[in-house]
Amino acid sequence: HEKAPSISVFPLNSPHSFVTKNVYHTADRERRTSTVDSLIAPYTTDEVPVDQIDAAIWHLAGLAGGDIPNEMIPFAAKHAMVAIDVQTMLRWVENGGMVYHDWKEKKELLPSIRFLKTDAAEAEIMTGCTDRREAAKHLYSWGAKEILITHNTEVLAYDGNEFHTCPIRARNLSGRTGRGDTTFAAYINERLSHSVPEALLTATATVSLKMETPGPLKGNRADIEKYIDEFYPDFK
Repeated sequence: HEKAPSISVFPLNSPHSFVTKNVYHTADRERRTSTVDSLIAPYTTDEVPVDQIDAAIWHLAGLAGGDIPNEMIPFAAKHAMVAIDVQTMLRWVENGGMVYHDWKEKKELLPSIRFLKTDAAEAEIMTGCTDRREAAKHLYSWGAKEILITHNTEVLAYDGNEFHTCPIRARNLSGRTGRGDTTFAAYINERLSHSVPEALLTATATVSLKMETPGPLKGNRADIEKYIDEFYPDFK
């Protein structure tokens, strides 16, 4: 494994890993079927080494329902700003396949969330709205402070004041898997020191570059800045 600089890792043992297969049904890779062979054991609050963590944002990035129990959200909110990808509350494994269910406790727990990430389909499941802006308004009204919604055409950010969008300009989608994780991680990192539209531009350029190659992004900030210069001159 390659070592990442300036990152402390506290490994937790699980008897199983999350193992999944994605099959995409359309050229835009917006709809997919996932089959799952195994799941991890749930994270628990007593496993978190709070005395060793110094982070402004806790990013709760589960892959399926049950990975991150509901109680982890208010627990995390006591220590930092909470960022969560809502897929871990909506995607459940049933009979070896992945199915989506609304998050029953959403109105109770969204007020503890600083940054909420969904994709267009997940936003519709939670709110009933096919219009992404209307969905973002609902999620904000239920308590989430800042909403990020990904789509194959663009990424949308809403902080209760303004909508901001940035188009995805990937030249191909061979690395589509991991779109949401890359976008959200880049966005919340940039929000520590940049405005919503600035963070959105960096995050969207980052994921556009990432999606051109399968696997995780191997580039650095200079690569992202070069990509912005080349493909987002109208946003600078």
